[in-house]
Amino acid sequence: MAPRPLASNEMLSNEEFDRTRLEVFAQNRSTPVVDLDEAFAFCRRHMADRNIPAALSAAKDARRTLVEPRAGVANLEGQRTLCKALEDAGADILPFTVDSMTRTLRFEQATQATLASTPEKSLLNGYPIVHHGVETTRELVLERERPVHLRGNSTDLRLVSEVGFAAGMTGFVSGPVYSTVQYSKDQPIEDSIRNWQYIYRLMGKYTEAGIPIVDDALGLTQSGTCSVPALMHAGVVLESLIMAGQGVKHILAYAISQGTLAQDVAACFAVQELTEEYLARLGFDDVSVYMTSNHWASAFPPDEAAAFGLISVNTMVAAMARATLLYVKSIEEGFGVPTAEGNAASVRATRYVLHLLEGQDFGVDSDDVRFERELNLMQARAILDAALDLGDGDPVQATVKGFAAGVLDEPAAPSRVARGDILVVRDTKGAVRFLDYGNVPIPEEARRLERDRLAEREARKGAPLAYDDIVRDINHLTGTAVL
Repeated sequence: MAPRPLASNEMLSNEEFDRTRLEVFAQNRSTPVVDLDEAFAFCRRHMADRNIPAALSAAKDARRTLVEPRAGVANLEGQRTLCKALEDAGADILPFTVDSMTRTLRFEQATQATLASTPEKSLLNGYPIVHHGVETTRELVLERERPVHLRGNSTDLRLVSEVGFAAGMTGFVSGPVYSTVQYSKDQPIEDSIRNWQYIYRLMGKYTEAGIPIVDDALGLTQSGTCSVPALMHAGVVLESLIMAGQGVKHILAYAISQGTLAQDVAACFAVQELTEEYLARLGFDDVSVYMTSNHWASAFPPDEAAAFGLISVNTMVAAMARATLLYVKSIEEGFGVPTAEGNAASVRATRYVLHLLEGQDFGVDSDDVRFERELNLMQARAILDAALDLGDGDPVQATVKGFAAGVLDEPAAPSRVARGDILVVRDTKGAVRFLDYGNVPIPEEARRLERDRLAEREARKGAPLAYDDIVRDINHLTGTAVL
């Protein structure tokens, strides 16, 4: 049977999945091929009460926000201690963040660093799941009451997903758009999509076997700097459509906080609305979407008190929007890899802020929030419709051709897939706006609304906005004030 065309949202056949699976396990000969029937049986037997989609569904119905940090270390005892500390601090979902050696398929180097690590000192920036394997990881997962989320960003995490899902993890992170644009330089987007379609089909098979697994749609979310929310959300929607094409039924639609309450709250509402709208439009109306808010993902204040302030304001965004899940950053982000103690303190602070704000009506239908939401939807729909037109309605083709045409783009992207023709700055309230649209198809009405907001800042500055303002705005949340 001939393989299907590469750039297509068509579901992988069983024959193609099985053929690719042989290639996946050949990446590391010391990793035994997972028996999927045995893995399904294990997960049904042991993980029914530790399932992330079930927890998300219950939280969404109750309009409650779940809390999840990021964390992972090399040593088994260190990971055990870390998970206990985070669970004791109140994390609703426990992370197993995979190290960068494993994420880039350098398995032997990951093994060497793991063997040289101690419970007190990790020589890796995460958990080397391929080294530890299914059985050992299952022991750690079963020790805790909370469900476990497998975390890692890379263009090829197929072997990582095989081991993680078999070990009982019911959530994953990332996708082809985000991992290519943020974590690679020359990787073709087509190759990343093919790798991630395998992962999504694997998730679909677990779901069909009665073990639902959720994945984050991160899309064009900007790491390290900032971007216009609608542009980020267009990528979220395209990744969601690619997931759904392979049978994924639970999706986290991702909105990142950038420091302006109205724009950040509006982003949470808009990304869920857009994701549900386009999934239904393309026939995937049986997919559950969960609004996900994320603490600021760029440079953190090095001062611990300021860092507490930043995560508290970001937490307020999630509370106002009634996000289903909030990803928590650590107060130690500004000066190194967070410790278990720093992560636990951040979780406690986040839960405390959510507790204080629980049940309060924040007037999220204010003029500012309504303006940002409507602008976001206007811009994102224009981008998505243009991309889907280029792809003749196929989300994979839309993604590939959208980047080639500059309809999809990102400022300061490390990848050559994105042209990087657009520029962004903040207005007087700190909201992120386009300064240069590149080839992104933003409607004239949206451009006029943004020009009006930026004109206020230019009047205050007494000069046109320029490159120095762009650079200054990157450090907006580390203490540099907007002029």
